[in-house]
Amino acid sequence: MINFDYIARHVRGVWRMAFGGNESDGGGDGMDRSMDGVFASFWAIIITAPFAMVAFTADKQIAASSTEFSNTVYAKTPLPVLFTAEIIALAAYWAASIAALVLTARSLNATRQVAGLIVAYNWGQLVIFMLSTAPAATLIFTGNLNLFALVALPAGIAGVFILWRVLRVSLPLTIGATIFLIVLLTAIKLFVNSVVVQAIVSFYFLFV
Repeated sequence: MINFDYIARHVRGVWRMAFGGNESDGGGDGMDRSMDGVFASFWAIIITAPFAMVAFTADKQIAASSTEFSNTVYAKTPLPVLFTAEIIALAAYWAASIAALVLTARSLNATRQVAGLIVAYNWGQLVIFMLSTAPAATLIFTGNLNLFALVALPAGIAGVFILWRVLRVSLPLTIGATIFLIVLLTAIKLFVNSVVVQAIVSFYFLFV
C-alpha cells in the first residue's frame, strides 16, 4: 500500500522530468523504477479516477449546451451508469496505452527501459488528469464556456508537454516518432473510450 508521501514524491518526479531534467540525466530523480515501483505505479489509475470524473462532468455540461443534447448518450443514460462506463473506459484505455508503449520500447530495443517508462507514464497520467481538473472545475462552478476555454488551453498545452517529456526521457525517440506516438495514444484513447462507453450503455439498455 502506498501513502501520500510516496504519491507526492512521484508527482514531483514527473514535474522534474517535464520541467527540470533532460534526456541524459533521467529527469525524474526520486521515482521508484524497481519492479515494486512498477506495480505501485498502477495505483495512479485509482487515484486518477476522481479527477477523470470531474473532467467527465464538465464534458456532460458542454454537451448539455448543445441543441442536440436530448439525442446524446449523456441525456439518455443515468449518471451512475455513465460514471461506471467512464471508469471502465479509463482503465481499458490505460491498459491499451501501456501495451502500445511496451511494444514501442521493444521495437526500439529498449526493453531495459520499460520499467522506468511504465512508472513515468502512470504517474505522468495522474499529473495530466490533475491539470485537466482546473478547466473542468472552472466550467462546473461558473458555467462560462469562454472562461473554460481560456483555462483549458494552457492546461492542455502543459499536459501534452508533460507526455512529450515523459516519452522523450524514457525512450530513445526522435521528435517525429514522439509526435506520432502522442497522436497514436490520443487515437487509442478516443477509440477505446467510444467503444467501451457505447458497449456498456447498450448493455444497460438491454435490461431496462
